Amino acid sequence: MSLLKDIEPIKTKDFLKEKFKDYYKDAEITLPPRFTSREWGFLSWRGGIMNRHVKFKSTKEISAYLARVAPAHCYHSVAYYEDPGKNTMIDKQWQGADLIFDLDADHLPEMEDVKKGKIAFSRLMEFIREQTHRLVVDVLLGDFGLNEEDLLITFSGGRGYHVHVRTPTVLTLPSGARRELADYMTGKGLNTNRILDDAGYTIEVPVRGKGMERKNLGVEKLPDKNSKSWRGAIARQIHKILDDLREHEPKELKKITKQLGIRINTGDLKKDNEKLFNKLSKASKKKLVRIALKETAIYPDEPVTGDIHRLIRLPGSLHGGSGLRVTVLTSKKLETFDPMKEAIAFGEGPVKVRSIVNHPVTMGDGIATLKPESVVELPEMAAVYFMARNWAHLALET
Repeated sequence: MSLLKDIEPIKTKDFLKEKFKDYYKDAEITLPPRFTSREWGFLSWRGGIMNRHVKFKSTKEISAYLARVAPAHCYHSVAYYEDPGKNTMIDKQWQGADLIFDLDADHLPEMEDVKKGKIAFSRLMEFIREQTHRLVVDVLLGDFGLNEEDLLITFSGGRGYHVHVRTPTVLTLPSGARRELADYMTGKGLNTNRILDDAGYTIEVPVRGKGMERKNLGVEKLPDKNSKSWRGAIARQIHKILDDLREHEPKELKKITKQLGIRINTGDLKKDNEKLFNKLSKASKKKLVRIALKETAIYPDEPVTGDIHRLIRLPGSLHGGSGLRVTVLTSKKLETFDPMKEAIAFGEGPVKVRSIVNHPVTMGDGIATLKPESVVELPEMAAVYFMARNWAHLALET
């Protein structure tokens, strides 16, 4: 028994590699434009140093490599090079690079709530999908005026999403400019005092020696929901917050508004959002702006966006840490995408696995659960997922 359990980790890697080989025999890989000018990199099932500075001359050559080697992880450079096979960046001769946004669930502020057990990780994956959708629709297609043809959107196969921007105007952007774009997504440096509009309310007041003068009351109102940039995003989120408040009973409402740090009377909720907001105190308005900013901020991995030599996952390849497929999406598909249903690469055949973690682990939203110190028979797709996550080994005996 002990000897077999010692062998199980080795057999697990062998099993996963064979499954990946089967997949790559007829996999639909989405090659990047000018793929012969890209550097390629691969991680094997043994781990260790990445095999990089690889270049390919044809699609046939790439397909043959993947089917023969079946790497655990496959990457290509975001950059275009004169000679991508050279071992130094200077010798490669950089020609430009796609602009990349990497959104990972681990980078969200709500990750602390997952660690404390307040929310499930599957909920965090919904948050990161929603953020990616805002990045694509509100920012890239909306504020920046790009076309969907300029973008490639993918589920990373792991815990997030990648957005590749390939419009010619971004290809030669330096690293600093790319980091500034990442800062824009988070609202870093945003002057929240300039978000709201002056309502234009004035009154006439007597001024000694001057008679009557008109004075601005300093009342601020919400910008139009269709406003560009942060003003529109924050306005839409405040509307959503106010709409959500109407769904609660008075007792619960009082508790929620106290948590938010704003004062709203139950009777005021009968007003439309514009009038309701206008009646709030200045302090409550500013508080709502800050809350909306936090809830609409997008958190791309800044070093990835700024790195003009970064390697990024190959669309259509498999993620060696999950067994899920790096999946190409449209902005419409992104609205409802469920990776645990739509990035599955394997079938239902039975596979026995042994749990190697001391707490229960679950695939997705209850697809399959693995309990500590157990040997269970699972569908292949779940078994591969647990083994790739290093939560289970292939069971050689029960």
